[in-house]
Amino acid sequence: MRRIFTAWMSGLLLALTAPAIEAPAPAWGRIPLVEAELFGVDTGHSYVGFTIGFLGLTKVRGLVRSYSAAVLYDERDPAKSSVTVFLDPASIDTGLEMRDKDLKGDRFFDVGKYPRMFFQSDSIERVGPDRYVVHGTLEIRGVKRPVALPMTQTVPRGPDSGWGNVRVGGSGRVTIKRTDFGISGGEFWGQKALSDEVELEIEVLCNRFNFDKWSYDSREKPSIGEALEKTFLAEGAAAAVSQYRELKEKHSADYNFSAGQLTLPANRLLQRRRFQDALEIWKLAAETAPAETTIQARLGETSAALGDRPRALAFYRKALELSPDNPEAIEMLRRLGKTSGR
Repeated sequence: MRRIFTAWMSGLLLALTAPAIEAPAPAWGRIPLVEAELFGVDTGHSYVGFTIGFLGLTKVRGLVRSYSAAVLYDERDPAKSSVTVFLDPASIDTGLEMRDKDLKGDRFFDVGKYPRMFFQSDSIERVGPDRYVVHGTLEIRGVKRPVALPMTQTVPRGPDSGWGNVRVGGSGRVTIKRTDFGISGGEFWGQKALSDEVELEIEVLCNRFNFDKWSYDSREKPSIGEALEKTFLAEGAAAAVSQYRELKEKHSADYNFSAGQLTLPANRLLQRRRFQDALEIWKLAAETAPAETTIQARLGETSAALGDRPRALAFYRKALELSPDNPEAIEMLRRLGKTSGR
């Protein structure tokens, strides 16, 4: 399964260091067309794990190390939120190499034939203060089953104290039967050694970066993005685009023109809700790297923020064409499709 960076990381050359420009994190990132705010998942501070009984004597615990997700969170009514998740069964880790190798084989997850697991919410039911049940479809080994996942919101939406990244989070657990998904385990492991019931547990911390805390990282040459940012702050995006084209024509060897140098100013404009200006800079980035999935996704998000549904759909379709396992593209396309009456 393709590993996709969380929905907001498009510049591999950018580092989280001291801010170039001080500004508070956005108070509200709602996209009116989808009536929600787009979040990625901070996989470095989240957890997807499982527990299964062994011989009726003890339990084996493991986790899924590699996964990607997109969350459309509605702070006004969290029950209207939605989520799409891809998980890589080849990244299962139980702490024992031989056992992990067996789990990836055809008696269990058969990762060669089924390289992904998938979950997508269908609806969310409020059952109490900060408590919900996420109803959705779980796919393992190509088998789809309905799942009702109880969740508790443990982190209210708001900026963190370190970088001003906007966060929201929750935890939950649910018990499923492995045989419902065709995980037999063979005659010994499946019938004698392992319980049929498996408890799944998640701790998720969603994230939307505060790009005003990022800085340019272009050691060998000046960053074209940094030069453009000074121009569009003073004169607007049209002047910055004109400057970009002139510098690229006459001084192409003097600046770092990589797409990664354009993503930071574009993300800052998007964060500050200067959507039309952001769109122009994202277009420049797309000219430099037309096959970069995340740039196409940001073009889609910016178009949605501008209320341009047809263009948003087109950009997200392109992102999905480039990366079929992109959870953001899938989540946004299904929400945009619903709002357009399809």
